[in-house]
Amino acid sequence: MSKKLRSEIWRLPLYLLIVVGVAASLLVGLQRIALESVSKTTLLSLEWGQLKDTAARNGSTVEEALEQLIKDEKGRPLISGVVYKEPMLSDWQNGGYLQLLTGAQLLNDVRVGGWEITAPEIDPADDNTSASDNDTEQQIDNNHNYVICYDEEQQKLVYDNLQYKTSAQNGLYTLTNADDEMLYAVSTTYPYTDLAALGIGFSTEETALIKEHGLSLVVQVRSWPSVTPQSLEFVFGGLSALGVQAAGFNDNELPGVQLANWPELSKQLAEILKRQNLPSMSIEFFKQTGLQSFLQQMDYDMVRMHPVSEAELPKLNDTRLQERFALAANERGMDVMLLRLRSGQTLADSVEYITAVRDAIQAKGVATNHMTVVPDMHVYKAVLAAVLAAVWAGGVLLLQSFGLKKSAWLLPSLGLVLAVGLLVIGKGYLAQKLAALAAVVIFPYLGVASAARPEGRSLPAAIGVLCRMTLTSLLGAALVVGTLSERSYMSAINTFSGVKVGQLAALLLLMIYLLYQLANEHGGAGYLLVGCWRLLQKKVTIGLVLAAGLAAALLLYYMLRTGNTSVGVSDLERSFRAFLDKVLVVRPRTKEFMLAHPIMLMVLYYGYRRQLWPLVLLGAIGQVSLVNTFEHLHTPLLVSLVRTANGLALGIVLGVILIYVLKYPGGWLLRKVQEVARLAAEADAAAATQEAKRVG
Repeated sequence: MSKKLRSEIWRLPLYLLIVVGVAASLLVGLQRIALESVSKTTLLSLEWGQLKDTAARNGSTVEEALEQLIKDEKGRPLISGVVYKEPMLSDWQNGGYLQLLTGAQLLNDVRVGGWEITAPEIDPADDNTSASDNDTEQQIDNNHNYVICYDEEQQKLVYDNLQYKTSAQNGLYTLTNADDEMLYAVSTTYPYTDLAALGIGFSTEETALIKEHGLSLVVQVRSWPSVTPQSLEFVFGGLSALGVQAAGFNDNELPGVQLANWPELSKQLAEILKRQNLPSMSIEFFKQTGLQSFLQQMDYDMVRMHPVSEAELPKLNDTRLQERFALAANERGMDVMLLRLRSGQTLADSVEYITAVRDAIQAKGVATNHMTVVPDMHVYKAVLAAVLAAVWAGGVLLLQSFGLKKSAWLLPSLGLVLAVGLLVIGKGYLAQKLAALAAVVIFPYLGVASAARPEGRSLPAAIGVLCRMTLTSLLGAALVVGTLSERSYMSAINTFSGVKVGQLAALLLLMIYLLYQLANEHGGAGYLLVGCWRLLQKKVTIGLVLAAGLAAALLLYYMLRTGNTSVGVSDLERSFRAFLDKVLVVRPRTKEFMLAHPIMLMVLYYGYRRQLWPLVLLGAIGQVSLVNTFEHLHTPLLVSLVRTANGLALGIVLGVILIYVLKYPGGWLLRKVQEVARLAAEADAAAATQEAKRVG
């Protein structure tokens, strides 16, 4: 039995472990696709306060505005939900529902209007009570602030919010005048500015109106200073009775997050929402302190909202806005879309505006009639064990490609022991992340290293090898899916944190492998040392500096554009992306189909030969990039698959074009350059001969 055959037989168990790990991961992927296809819908919503303002500007009631905005001219549904941000006392004052007064202001109004203020009934047993307690002016304290309400129900709501949410001293009063008109006041020691910003709950009349029109209700609750178990129950305990279907938060910090007993408070808050079967909500691009730990208590039972802020809206034309919402719904699986109306729009304009956004979302195959929560998925221990074994086997194959023997088995085994140890001590999430990071490094490397060679191939063979290389890289993507497909990642609350490290590590290993191959072909490491010495002896030219600077700039730009967040894009690139989105439904990654895949196909066709090995690294960017696509766990899996297929197909087409350009116009140009160089050399030689004869 030949040495090569024995080596392949020893590798069979490694291949089997990889097959088992990938098969388990594919089952997880199929389950995920099924769940994501059911939830391929979003809630197209307006903000309640802005809707009320728009109605007022157009001389309509809110109910009349709703009648126009819930259906288009053809009777098809438009908005399907309302995001109701908890109003502040200042909002109610601006709406004319109540008044906020300082003690001095109230005293002046009482004197001018002839009002009498009466406190609640005084306990007769209180010996400290005196006749002066009922004197109107004595009842008003200049150091207090007052909320003047128009009915007792409103007064009680304000009083209860102050009692539960603050540590202030609060009191109830009534005001009457000679005409028997009556007002209801709440006194408080709470500072005026803070009082104006205090959340006041949600109007039962308004929530009932929203429900009557068949709209889903999502609320954003404001934080408050004195968070206690009682205040949490007061604020959140009755939300389901109002018809609320998801509860989020309005401020930068969740209520009570800075308190020492936050773990207990967050647990209680989660229990209150679970009791009502209410999911919580995260807001894209808006980091809220305490949200991650709270959602962990919720078992990530949540929806995700994509908003457009007041500051952003003027910067977005209608086309850009439609593209943005369509991409958020389709490629990031947002459950709630918060659309802002433009100021100055008539209701008719608003209908047209909302219709265009709705149509853009639905054109991507996403329904806009209701929201669904993030799919409930968890990583099974058996699947994680299979993935760890597959990653271990891939690590052994990687090290064997460098000619290592015993250490090829030892180093991956140490990694496997580390992962198992993390599982034993309850740090399974770290084992998951390490397994995923290893997978995105190992399998793109194996795909490229097993296919790249100095010799060329036929064009059909080169295309076939590129497809095989991509399938090998996708083994790593499959293992990531099997390792990290759970709610915390699919909701983007947790993210794959090794994106840049993984891509850079894969390219670095490939560079070392290619140099190792070159050294083997030319007698060992001495060849590389001589080459490095000769490089160091070269004169520094402007061209060399420019080339090195360009390479460094490309590497920096590539790393900045890699990951869950990246540098901004130009308007030209944005337009090009929009065109691809319309034509292909899912836009492939530009660096894959316009750069990496064509270069890799060219390298596979011509072979990389000596000085051309850096082209292999450029082509390998496409392989690590397509695996990176699947590291964005919040993107629906089917979208990632279509993106990868589109990128590969376009890359092959452009690669074939590149090869033919190099082969025919490029070949003709090269022959012409060589001919000119030959004629120039002959002319120089003839001139030198003539000069020699003349001198002689």
